[in-house]
Amino acid sequence: MMAYQKGKRKVRKMPKNIFFTVYGPAGRPDMFYFSATQKLLRGEKIQIFNFGNCRRDFTYIDDIVEGVRRVMEGAPERGIGGDGLPVPPYSIYNIGNNNPENLLDFVRILQEELVGAKTHQMAGSMY
Repeated sequence: MMAYQKGKRKVRKMPKNIFFTVYGPAGRPDMFYFSATQKLLRGEKIQIFNFGNCRRDFTYIDDIVEGVRRVMEGAPERGIGGDGLPVPPYSIYNIGNNNPENLLDFVRILQEELVGAKTHQMAGSMY
């Protein structure tokens, strides 16, 4: 990532973390799993693109935090290049589940679980 430092008019390289499909407490409400759940509960259709040919890793927030912690503890060291100039320390880390799920399977399981939860709630209801 390039960051512009105001006042000094310099561009600096900084580490950057990009996380995809992270779930857990206080998750972003615009994520697919939240919107799909809400639509299924309201009986609405879910818009799926590319005929459902999509796979996503779903990674729990605690696993992301642990991965970032481990990266920070073992950050790469600065080195000297073959030309004698300093080489900035960097590494690429893929912190995630590494087990992509098929989107249509995800929706099917979500739908089955919600229907099961509704059925269970209705069976135990006194009304």
